Amino acid sequence: MEDYDGSMQSGSFKHNSAFNAPSLATRLAFATLVPLACAGAQTIAPLDSLQQEADYRVIAARCGTPAFEKAFGRQSKAAVVAGLVSPNRDAAAVEKSITALRRSPLTLVASSSDCPAQLAQLEVVRKQRNGLVQRSPRSVPRP
Repeated sequence: MEDYDGSMQSGSFKHNSAFNAPSLATRLAFATLVPLACAGAQTIAPLDSLQQEADYRVIAARCGTPAFEKAFGRQSKAAVVAGLVSPNRDAAAVEKSITALRRSPLTLVASSSDCPAQLAQLEVVRKQRNGLVQRSPRSVPRP
């Protein structure tokens, strides 16, 4: 800051060339992060489906009766085993991810007056999955 003369007039501050040109380390860091950011864009969809499944389970626990929560949880786990939530992945790894992605119930359902609409949405999900889980070849128990 020794080049600054104290006035706020334009052109009175001389730019230091060290701040203008990016360093080699900065260029390398940027070059390394850009491909990672682009590769991360390809993994967004599976994480969204896992996050949605985790949110469904939290909403079922917050808004539903204990029997509804148990039934929905059982069907949700069957959908994971059947590969409906995240196809081509190990069911145990998917369950572990879903457990890790669970959010606070207050984040998802702010008040109990929101519960009827949320439960209606979960009921639609249950009805859609009901036939799919039973027809999936992966959901058939192995001897």
